[in-house]
Amino acid sequence: MKIFRLLLIGLILILATQCTSKSKKFSSLLKEIESLSAEQKAERLEIFVAQNEFPFVEDSTVYFLAEDTTGQTVYLAGDLTAWQPDSIALKRIGNTRFWYTSLTLPQKARVEYKFVCGKRWFLDSFNPLKDEGGFGANSVLVMPAYQFPQEVLFKPEFQKSALDTISFKSRLLNNRRNIYFYRHRQAGPNSPLIVFHDGGAYLKFGKTRIILDNLIGQKILEPVLAVFVDPRNRKREYWFNDLYLRMIFRELLPFLKGKYGLKNNRLAMGGASLGGLVSVYALKDYASQIDFVFSQSGAFWIENERIVKEVEKFPVVKSFLFLSYGLFENLEKSHNKLAEALRKKGINFEMKKYYEGHNWGNWRAHLKEALLPFAGGKVK
Repeated sequence: MKIFRLLLIGLILILATQCTSKSKKFSSLLKEIESLSAEQKAERLEIFVAQNEFPFVEDSTVYFLAEDTTGQTVYLAGDLTAWQPDSIALKRIGNTRFWYTSLTLPQKARVEYKFVCGKRWFLDSFNPLKDEGGFGANSVLVMPAYQFPQEVLFKPEFQKSALDTISFKSRLLNNRRNIYFYRHRQAGPNSPLIVFHDGGAYLKFGKTRIILDNLIGQKILEPVLAVFVDPRNRKREYWFNDLYLRMIFRELLPFLKGKYGLKNNRLAMGGASLGGLVSVYALKDYASQIDFVFSQSGAFWIENERIVKEVEKFPVVKSFLFLSYGLFENLEKSHNKLAEALRKKGINFEMKKYYEGHNWGNWRAHLKEALLPFAGGKVK
């Protein structure tokens, strides 16, 4: 009985210690351990890390914690630094292996990042949340008010589409590329058609097939068709390239019409970054064929915002545009200039901005908003 009582008291003490530790703020812990030895500091930090999630959020302040034993300064790089490796230096906690920094962020923010030490870039070992993109995996911070996009989750009851992989040869460009044709079971030959630049990436990182299946299944979008086009030389083809667009409109779309019996389809075109740029630029010669353009983080800044001058030369445009970008991308100036040019030209558009960066987490999370003006329906 005595042994049982001792064990019970010990368990109560452990639970009390854990509850106290969990209720602490990281800022308070840093003050408490200032006078401790390096070994004691490390022990207290280890306990705190084991019992809490990192990055550690206190209201709008976020504490990033890294572990490194080289003695070199550790830096935070990511959406908040335009991925510059030496912008935000972490401070070493005494002589421990722990380094930290704190930042103030909006409650709805989503941020991708890595740590940098010397030439080594590494993920946050204390943060299990990661996301994949074209340059590999990054650690992800989501603030308390960030709303996770439920439509990106696979739901088997809504999986009602086919995805054909086609090796398409262009005579104009004298090359061959993969295209992927999406057909929802409820779509017909007259259904709206969406052209996605960076097609393979939209499928892999953007989860676009899952998103379309879910939104159509929930009757948020009407049934659509879509073609996902892979680039051969992305920078060259999307950089104000008239020949690439001629391939899309004079070869690819006629090919799809012949193969799938398409006719009288309302047409949308869009993409991210340079893919968004080339989609807007397509209105110069093909405005009469395009009903809708969406651009996610459009690279409108290139060549001193050349797209603004191009818009001034556009013919009459009846297409509707949806523009979006992340507030951590440094794209506000170029988007505002483009918006002013669109207004002067009498082109209808909508523009959204989010507390996010230049990544697929941003683009897939807001693809629903980008497509709603084209494919109809109300957000439920």
